[in-house]
Amino acid sequence: MFLLTLAFVIAFVPTLFDPFSAASTASPVVSDRVAAGVAGDLLAASPAEPGVLSPACTVAFLSANATLGTDADCHPDVAENPATHFGIDGDVQVVIHELDRRNPSTNASNLSIATRHGRFEVEPDRTTADTTDPTGEDVTVSQRLVSIGGTQYRLTVRVW
Repeated sequence: MFLLTLAFVIAFVPTLFDPFSAASTASPVVSDRVAAGVAGDLLAASPAEPGVLSPACTVAFLSANATLGTDADCHPDVAENPATHFGIDGDVQVVIHELDRRNPSTNASNLSIATRHGRFEVEPDRTTADTTDPTGEDVTVSQRLVSIGGTQYRLTVRVW
């Protein structure tokens, strides 16, 4: 009985510490944190309405336009690299796309967004890497439903 108990302890005790070990960059917690930060803080029109994105701040983020971000009173880091802003070692991709779009990371269509600063045609994809490069790395994905100007979209975040 003692040997059986000892074998059980040796087999299962190391797994008790797994939740506390350092996670790799491509973990669901990281991609979820980025998705929540983009939809709820970085691009939100109001802190009271996370998921309702400011059209001007969305354009400033997607086009990395710091001048528009300043003019529209967006978050100071709206034009910053998303990986840098969220403190991620790996690569990040943020795509805003139609709800029924399949594989938005490779075939995102341009968005036409009206703001008080004019109408902008933007590519709805902000990435820190070339997504066509086969990396063989783990990718985690998180999504949020968002609204821009009353139209619903899906915000997809990929981290690898």
